[in-house]
Amino acid sequence: NDPGFWHFRFNGPTPQALVQGRERTYFEHFWNDFAADKTRSLPEADRKAYTAAYSRPGRMRAGWAYFVSFQQAAKDFAQLSQTKLPMPVLVIGGEKALGEALAKQMKLVASDVTVVVLKDTGHWVLEERPKETTEALQKFL
Repeated sequence: NDPGFWHFRFNGPTPQALVQGRERTYFEHFWNDFAADKTRSLPEADRKAYTAAYSRPGRMRAGWAYFVSFQQAAKDFAQLSQTKLPMPVLVIGGEKALGEALAKQMKLVASDVTVVVLKDTGHWVLEERPKETTEALQKFL
């Protein structure tokens, strides 16, 4: 019920109609507001590519399908989390996003968790901190 997660329930015909033709405006909210520093968020070329892709018929509906299935995924997660994952798991999160929360969640379901929380980073870890994210992945792998 956190108002910061309004987009989890923003799907269906009405949101599709509201966003159609305004995909760039819709995405700008996430690209800018979910970043620790919007100037380090997604580069312009990527923004154009995402906007073009999601502007095609049916694409926003497909993108929102993840959130439509969220309640079922939560039920599945509750059941599956009763047996911890035995393999190593890497969590990379942004300090200004949900980095610490993701780490806590993963430790509930996995026994061998490596946590990397990137300072001054928001939701877009690879775009905001490409070097640090790549280094964390390489070290883990």
